[in-house]
Amino acid sequence: MLQIHKSADRGCVNHGWLQSNHSFSFGHYYNPEQMGFGPLLLINEDRMQPGQGFGAHGYKDMEIISYVLDGALEHKDSIGHGSGLRYGDVQRISAGTGMRHSEFNHSSENPVHFLQIWLEPSETGGRPAYEEKHFDLESKLGKLRLIVSPDGR
Repeated sequence: MLQIHKSADRGCVNHGWLQSNHSFSFGHYYNPEQMGFGPLLLINEDRMQPGQGFGAHGYKDMEIISYVLDGALEHKDSIGHGSGLRYGDVQRISAGTGMRHSEFNHSSENPVHFLQIWLEPSETGGRPAYEEKHFDLESKLGKLRLIVSPDGR
């Protein structure tokens, strides 16, 4: 049976430079009743302060989706990608056999507001991959829009 998990009931962690709202148990927030949903392990709503970020850190066998809601998020990784993600941009990282990446807010004035979503891959040990795509407001306004899918459905 599905249960409604309201936004106001999420775990909130404030690190000063990063305000994070966790839908599922993660890091400093632990709730044994919210341990993910099938392969969906994490949905964090993050607000990162200007001039702050996550230094290089590694992942293995994880699908990582970042969706920028406001501001700009800079990305660099060990497989040769570097980009600036802005409102409407979606980034997909398939960590596969392993990769490192960093995320940073280069703005001196504005926070960046984004969602980070982690999924278990359907197969482990794959080749690391990176993809990003932009979705303009008109393509999403007033309707559901497919953003990420393993097969386009």
